[in-house]
This record gives sequence, C-alpha cells and structure tokens, in this order.
Amino acid sequence: MPEHGIVLLNLGGPDSQQAVEPFLRNLFSDPDIFRIPMGRLWQRPLARAIAKARAPIVARHYAHIGGRSPILMWTQRQAALLEQRLRAHLDCRVYIGMRYWHPFIEEAVRTALEEGVRTLTLLPLYPQFSFTTTGSSLNEFHRVWRRLGSPSIRIVTIRSYPDHPLYVRAVAERIEETVRRHALPDGAWALIFSAHSLPVRFIEDGDPYLEETKRSVEAVLTYLRTQGAYRDVYARVSTMLAFQSRVGPVRWLEPSTIDVVKQFARDGIRHLVLVPISFVSDHIETLYELGHQVREIAREHGILTFALVEALNDSEMFAEALKQIVLEALRT
Repeated sequence: MPEHGIVLLNLGGPDSQQAVEPFLRNLFSDPDIFRIPMGRLWQRPLARAIAKARAPIVARHYAHIGGRSPILMWTQRQAALLEQRLRAHLDCRVYIGMRYWHPFIEEAVRTALEEGVRTLTLLPLYPQFSFTTTGSSLNEFHRVWRRLGSPSIRIVTIRSYPDHPLYVRAVAERIEETVRRHALPDGAWALIFSAHSLPVRFIEDGDPYLEETKRSVEAVLTYLRTQGAYRDVYARVSTMLAFQSRVGPVRWLEPSTIDVVKQFARDGIRHLVLVPISFVSDHIETLYELGHQVREIAREHGILTFALVEALNDSEMFAEALKQIVLEALRT
C-alpha cells in the first residue's frame, strides 16, 4: 500500500491502426481544445464526423512510424525511471493517466485509490502550461474526482516547469548529443526550437503557453551559451522559435516551422538542428511531422544536414528533473 501516488498526465496515442479513429474522436470531443461555436450539443457529432474524415490520412502517417504511437512506451519508461528515483525518498508508486487513449486518467486514479494512496500528486508531462494540454488533463481529473465522490486525501498539483534547471539541462544535453553526432561545432548552422502551435485566440484569452515556451527556449540557450561544451559556438549560431501542427482555418502562432526552414535555406544556411521543445516523448509530431514531412521540405530547399534532436524519452537527467519537481512540490 504506497503512501504517495504520482500520476503522470500525458496526451496518449493510438496503439494500433484501428485505434486511430476513436483516438481522434476523443481528441476532437475535448472542449478545452476545440471550441465549437454552436456549443457542446454539436461537439460530439462534429467530432465523430471530423475523426472519420481524418482517420485514413492520420493512419497513413502512423504507418510511417511503425503503425502506432510510441508515446505510451516512452511514458512507461519515464514512469519506471521516476519511481526508481523517488523510492529513495518516498513510499510511492507512479501511475500513467492519458487524456485521449488508454490508460485513461480515470484508470490511473481508480487504481491509485484502490491501492490506498493518501497523497496524489498530479505531474503533467507538458513542461509549458496550456489550457489545451495540462489544463485539459486537470479538468478531466476533477471530473473523475467528483464522479468518485471526492475522496478526502491530499491532492498536489504541479502546473508547469518551463525553466526548471534540471529540465533545461536535460534539453541541453540532447542538443549537445546531436551537435556532437553530426560534427557541427564550427557555428555554420542554425538552431530551430519547434513547439506545437496554438490558435492565437487562446493566447489572447490568457493562455500562458507562448510566454512559458519562450522561457524554456531562453533558459536552454543561456545554459548552452554559458555551460555548454561548445558555448562559444552557441553564442554565434542563429536561433529561432517556430510552431508546427496547425489544423483548421484560424490564426495560429507564427512563424511556422516550415517557413523558418525555408527562410534559413534562402539565407544560405545548409545545416539545421531542430529541437522539439514542447514534447518530452517522441510521437507522431516529432517522428513523422518533423522527421519526415519537414525533413523532405528541407532537403528540397537545399539543406544538407537536417539534425532532429531526440525528445527527452528515457533521459536520465529528465527523470532526475521530474524527481526534483515532485519533491519540491510535496515540500510546499
């Protein structure tokens, strides 16, 4: 019977080709992401229609990366690494609560309660807070909690950690591994931080995602330029924050990652390093969108080196960051 339960909140992803359509239906049914002008009455019918129309296209994208999302595999590895570290400090167990596919948040919470935890810590695997990611997961948690009768145990909520020193160091380590592997220490290359885009109206409504993403980028660059192995080089390379994964005819955060790749190519840059700054696990948006679609566009525009930085995945430093973030939250 663990005293502490830590729930890793994440997106989830289809675990087979057959799961693509129901996964998309769950995603498009979320009012925290897709705000339907006609109200919630139309949300689910419209979600079913959009999911049915997009599923064949998205399934082909998953086919490029092995037929299913690897996000659960990486989240399980992260959970195991975190639990191993935390057990030196806490009697605990780490659970996984996905928003749109198994294991769902409700499954994680029910299991934790059945095992008798007395404190539940909610830890998002989104370093930067957005209403559409961490906010949506927390809303779903509270719906589940009310359905379960709001048990009287302590709930600790971690909202974000965009510039936590160990998270920043973990991202910087991944970048340095990539720069070293591609032998790019001389500074004749550019560094692009690619984040999931968001409709501009969310930012205008107070979503802190853009501000927190900028804090992450600034903190990583500061680390690289002061403590990195090639600190003098990082001080010279061109850098840019760009946004990917736009869907639908609304105004999105700009510039797009594709436009930035094309601009660097027009400026004569031939070597690019891409950092998926808002993703801690590789999945379709890093492996297919950046690793296939954007890579092809870069090649067509004369880019010779397209070095995609691996997401944090099973990074030991990221696991250490998560451990410190949990312990710091429990002390407050």
